[in-house]
Amino acid sequence: DDIIYVMPMQERREGAPNEADEQLPSFQLYNEDKVTLTTRVARLDTGLALVESPPSLTQRLVTDILIVSLDGDSVEVRSSFLVYLVRDESNAASIVGRRLDRLRFYGDSFKVTRREVTLAHFILPRAISVFL
Repeated sequence: DDIIYVMPMQERREGAPNEADEQLPSFQLYNEDKVTLTTRVARLDTGLALVESPPSLTQRLVTDILIVSLDGDSVEVRSSFLVYLVRDESNAASIVGRRLDRLRFYGDSFKVTRREVTLAHFILPRAISVFL
């Protein structure tokens, strides 16, 4: 219920970085909670989300999983991912990046309470309509 899903975007400009660049506010492609995530899923389920009509074939690879910290009832885990999306012969895309997840123990399993996604891309390969 208290999930936070964020995806800050990295800004790249020509030339060497300077102090002013460090003070720029970060742009969040996603900054969502349970309510907005639920709305997003409901929108995709309507069939009116043109970016996923028809739905893409999706293959996910999650690698380099590393426990960063363990704190009482939660654990912080870093991983790398590759998501390959195919709509037809001429529309395929790969999305690559890292995730930093905070997972809370619930009985015999975990629930995600925070996910921060950092893309390796500076220009998105397509509209991102899948959860990374």
